[in-house]
Amino acid sequence: MSLIALAEAIDRLVETKQAFVAESENAVTVSALSAAHASELKALCEPLGWTVELFDSVGEPWVSAEAPDPGFAPYRLVIQKPASPTNTLRLLSNHAFAQWLEIGHGALRWHIARFAGSLVTGVRVIQSWEGAQEPATLGSTKSPRALVKEFGNVRRVPEDVRYWLAPALETELFIQPAAQVWVGAASVALISCLPDEIDADNGALKLRGPPRLTLPRFDVATDVLDHATFNTLMEVSYWVFEHEREAEMRHILLAAELARSGAVAESTPVFLRQHLAHAWESAQIAYQMALAETGRDTLKVLSDLRKAVTEETARLSDISRQLTGSVAASVATGIGLIAARVAANAPAELIAIVMFVVALYITMVISSGVQFMRLQRQLRTDWQHRLYRFLPEVEYTRMVVTPTGKAERSFVWTAWLGGVAVAVLTLACGWAVLAPTSVTPASKDSPAYPAIPFAPPHSPATDTVSATPARPVTATVMPAPAMYSSKASSTSPPRE
Repeated sequence: MSLIALAEAIDRLVETKQAFVAESENAVTVSALSAAHASELKALCEPLGWTVELFDSVGEPWVSAEAPDPGFAPYRLVIQKPASPTNTLRLLSNHAFAQWLEIGHGALRWHIARFAGSLVTGVRVIQSWEGAQEPATLGSTKSPRALVKEFGNVRRVPEDVRYWLAPALETELFIQPAAQVWVGAASVALISCLPDEIDADNGALKLRGPPRLTLPRFDVATDVLDHATFNTLMEVSYWVFEHEREAEMRHILLAAELARSGAVAESTPVFLRQHLAHAWESAQIAYQMALAETGRDTLKVLSDLRKAVTEETARLSDISRQLTGSVAASVATGIGLIAARVAANAPAELIAIVMFVVALYITMVISSGVQFMRLQRQLRTDWQHRLYRFLPEVEYTRMVVTPTGKAERSFVWTAWLGGVAVAVLTLACGWAVLAPTSVTPASKDSPAYPAIPFAPPHSPATDTVSATPARPVTATVMPAPAMYSSKASSTSPPRE
């Protein structure tokens, strides 16, 4: 209670402009104090046991046990706060709370002396000094500065909207003075995220429409959002920035619906109270229609993608079949050339020229297929992020990369096997050309006749058929008949 009383006393003096406060992470400095106010604050610090230093108007420390003398006013009181836990910012006054909300701090836990209950935002928790609530981190969202054009020197659009997104506030929490400080800062930040552009001169909120609409600048000192409008503003902002990839489309639809709601606006809080909920409902309907239209476009794109993949794989299959037929014809031609060389002693120059042409043809077929495969692969890489960015990497791999990869591997295997076969056949033809043949070409001057073996002249002593010495022939003398035996023996000699 002493802590809250001290914080209330400091805030009361600041609100009535009877003092100025500057609060850091470790100390609170209250300046321009009268002697009575200095004594009051010093007395409130004594039950807390905090170190307190009082300085007079000339900067001399007041060490006297007596009350401060009004003659030495104004006084400056420096209060040393106890050390804060890790990743925690402890603030005493609501005025300092507003200053730190504008400056920003990376602590996840903010302890405010006059804050009752807890407020859990996207990345931090705001509670009292005795609170033990842990923060809940919201997923990353698109930066509003990427959607809202701002040309002034002072940036009003927040860099991260998660600091100002929280569940709907209850009425008891909303009406608290400390909570109102956060509500004011959150209202400025979230309203700055709605328009398409912020005027650099007067800070007006410009909506392109059509029709174009300009809302007056929201000033937290004079403009206040009621409880229902502020909760609606937080829900709308969460809907816009919920998904990083869809934030741009949702922001455009909401800004267009706000511009259509009215051409004249007396003040920004009144306009939002009257039109924000209806504009959000219309933006949601338009978003659903856009999703349906996008779904139809997506189906068409997927159909075109399937057709392109089918045509590419069919083309690679045709090239593989063409290469297979060419290799088969080349192998048959090479075998025929080798047979002609070996059997008929065909000219070596003719065989070399024909085989060179065949090998060159196969090389050109393989080269054209490889170039086509590389070209299609490069086209898929270049157009993936432009046409198929909506497809996850796993789905794109399953629908495109895997089938085209199988077709490419089939062509590569065909090309390797065909190339090796033609290369081996080319080497065989080269060996047939260079190797000597057993067939002797016939003379051009004399006709080719079959060779006839030479036979020596006939002689009585040799046999004309076998050319071997003849066997002697022994004659057998038959006895003459009796009636002719005497005559024959007297007139003629015996016949061999």
